[in-house]
Amino acid sequence: MLDGVCVHKFPIKVLPSNVLPFLFRRYNEQSFLKAVERVGINCADIAFCHGHTANFAVYPLAIKRCNPACLTLLHHHDLASFGLNLGRLRHVWLYNLIMFPMLRWFHEKIDCHIFISEASRRSFLLAPDARWTVYDDYKKQMRWLPYRPARIKRSVILHNGIDATIFNGGEKPTGRIFTIGCIGNFTKLKNQISLLKAVAMMQSEEVRKCVSERVRVVFIGSGSEIGKCEAYAKENGLDVAFRGEVRHEALPDFYRSIDLFVLPSYFEGFGCVFTESWACGTPFITCESQGMDDMIPEDERRLWLCKPQDPQDLAAKIKYYIENRPVQHLASEIDIDKLVPEFVEKIEALRKDCL
Repeated sequence: MLDGVCVHKFPIKVLPSNVLPFLFRRYNEQSFLKAVERVGINCADIAFCHGHTANFAVYPLAIKRCNPACLTLLHHHDLASFGLNLGRLRHVWLYNLIMFPMLRWFHEKIDCHIFISEASRRSFLLAPDARWTVYDDYKKQMRWLPYRPARIKRSVILHNGIDATIFNGGEKPTGRIFTIGCIGNFTKLKNQISLLKAVAMMQSEEVRKCVSERVRVVFIGSGSEIGKCEAYAKENGLDVAFRGEVRHEALPDFYRSIDLFVLPSYFEGFGCVFTESWACGTPFITCESQGMDDMIPEDERRLWLCKPQDPQDLAAKIKYYIENRPVQHLASEIDIDKLVPEFVEKIEALRKDCL
């Protein structure tokens, strides 16, 4: 049992570092089907089989072979969801030359792909074209692959929802230092260093003449880039606090304690931290051409979406918010209790059309 939900396991075989993930496909499929049978589920009674991420496409397709009427679904959660983004060999061209058409075959067999944002769907459908991103790691994965993109059957957008019983508005402290909050693993793509550079620009003498409030930044998270960020903050005399990870249930109080949430990630499929912060009454700023493009109305993009890897543009947007305090609006629903029923209705209608 996990939080009151009965979870059934089944053994699988995998090589270290996700090398050749489909090498043991037949064994893993049989292990899965035996587990389904063991818990008393008849494949003929399965209307939908929903898998998460590229490697697990084999399981819905295994059910499909037993029951052709089953609608197979595959869920994609980021901007590198095609499947080449895992393992030590992800930058080896010959390995990707072999893996890309194999992954594409599985993707084209799936009845419907579910993406967490338009950006996620767009990046998937463009692969192996990676010219749209500045993220070098992803570009290396896709370089020199002479293949056409996947031609999938259908796709649906399902934004990650928030639990409104946990993430909701509350009283915010006043009369204190303007505080920027940031949550995320310290990695290059999360780009916390750009936030620190933006704050350093704002703390310059010229800018301080216009911005009367002192700015403080509070980070939650850890990772390989944290040492670099700590050193930069110390060298530039910034008012910054670095905190380790906290339990998910503790995040609402953090969101309510800050004035603005900023995470300048430039490779973000969606980013629940943004909608969680908004639900708690704190607006956010992030990079354009990412998952949050779906949530920001067109007439507010200039306020909340900055250019990737551009601390100066980010500093200008933070400064504008401090001086003007505009109200942030969202263009789409974020309550998971509303999003999921709408999604289920859509998928049920899709299955009827496919029968």
